[in-house]
Amino acid sequence: MTGGRWLRIILGLVAANIVGVAFCFAFVLLFQFPDRVGLPSRAQQWFYGFAIMAIWPSLVLVPMAMGTAAAYFWRGISLSLWEYLLWWIVTSLISPFGAYFVFKEGAVCLLIGFPILFVCGFAGVLLGRLLFKAKTATINLSVLPVLLIATLAEGKMRQDQRHVVEDRILIKAPAAEVWNYVVSFPSIDTAPNYWLNAVGLPSPLATTCQGAFVGAARECVFSNGLVFKERVSEITPVRLLTFEIVEQPRDPELLGHLTLHRGQFQLVDNHDGTTTLIGRSWYTLHMRPLWYFDWWTRDVTSHVHVRVMEHIKTLSERKR
Repeated sequence: MTGGRWLRIILGLVAANIVGVAFCFAFVLLFQFPDRVGLPSRAQQWFYGFAIMAIWPSLVLVPMAMGTAAAYFWRGISLSLWEYLLWWIVTSLISPFGAYFVFKEGAVCLLIGFPILFVCGFAGVLLGRLLFKAKTATINLSVLPVLLIATLAEGKMRQDQRHVVEDRILIKAPAAEVWNYVVSFPSIDTAPNYWLNAVGLPSPLATTCQGAFVGAARECVFSNGLVFKERVSEITPVRLLTFEIVEQPRDPELLGHLTLHRGQFQLVDNHDGTTTLIGRSWYTLHMRPLWYFDWWTRDVTSHVHVRVMEHIKTLSERKR
């Protein structure tokens, strides 16, 4: 492989990641703004939600722009389709490592987002391969600003929607016994069995509460020292507990990706000495494509529900 060929491959690799880094850097600066100006907690949450909805683009278009930028520099060097794939694998691996070490992005989010980065980025490479033919490369270069404009415009056109995840479990104990561990519960000693916890996803450990009354302050403690501050908003003894998320931790796995709004436990007396415990969580997901990241969000939220409810089940059934 000649020196000129190597140079163009490296330039494509670098150009693609510069495009990705530019968006990430702008995103980080944007999210440092509330701290720099000293916005209060509630104003910060509003700012984050608005900023993501209005500015941050889809993770489909950004990788496509990265792949197209790489293809521009790889044009005219007679790469086979397999060579394009090989060099895009190398290129797409640089961004996650850079985001982890430089921008302190969460490992779980990077792991979940990598398939989108790789697939959509390679689609951008193939698009560029078709567009940047030797005879028309100068004319087709105009596709890059078009992609940039489309990427920014997409962020302004989308609308975030609130979603809910519901899980239920059967507990062989009366509702009055289960209720003792719904408002708050002692520490969970069992190790989490969800595979994402092994790569850094925090897991619930314990919950504390001022008392069983509306307005009571509640805290849900997760591993890694994360604490969700909550407030009881609705309570019907032995039947229903609803709490609002007052403040969620500034963790890289959550910040800018997900806003949690409310949680709820409902107890259904089955009139046979057993209780059906139902857990619900309401959230707004800020990542796109929605169908892809919502699947992951539901799976993660469901595992959190089940871990907590299994603990409540164990505590409720131990006296039987």
